[in-house]
Amino acid sequence: MSFSRLIERFKHSADEKKEEHDPLRLATAAVLLDIAYADGTFTPAEDGNIVDYLRRTFALDEPDAQELIEAAAEIRGRTIDYFAITNFIRKSLSLDDRIEIVKTMWRMAYSDGRLTDYENYLVRKLSDLLGIEHHVMIDAKVAVLRELGLASA
Repeated sequence: MSFSRLIERFKHSADEKKEEHDPLRLATAAVLLDIAYADGTFTPAEDGNIVDYLRRTFALDEPDAQELIEAAAEIRGRTIDYFAITNFIRKSLSLDDRIEIVKTMWRMAYSDGRLTDYENYLVRKLSDLLGIEHHVMIDAKVAVLRELGLASA
């Protein structure tokens, strides 16, 4: 099922009073939420990373970013089709913008100071589906490790 069909199905089943969200913003938030929950816990640090990314990238204020996360959580709770969502993002964003998403995924995965095997697997899988070459994904990971002071010299 394509992401646009998934969004349409979600819109029809959602409360009519709710504001509709931009599909690209919703897709991006859904992918980031999956990384946040990859280790079984959605921490305040991960929430902060998602909110900061959404605010910076889409020029949202904090309440709008939180509302977008809530809408993405509803979609994530119903179904998550990685291929459809990442394909939509890949077609909608530049390579540099997709690399920023990957960096945000790494920040979230390392926000508790450790990386689980599943977090590592999921970031790698989603990076690949976003059309990010392996060496570029590794460069993004190393950049984030340096930023967080976790890289070894």
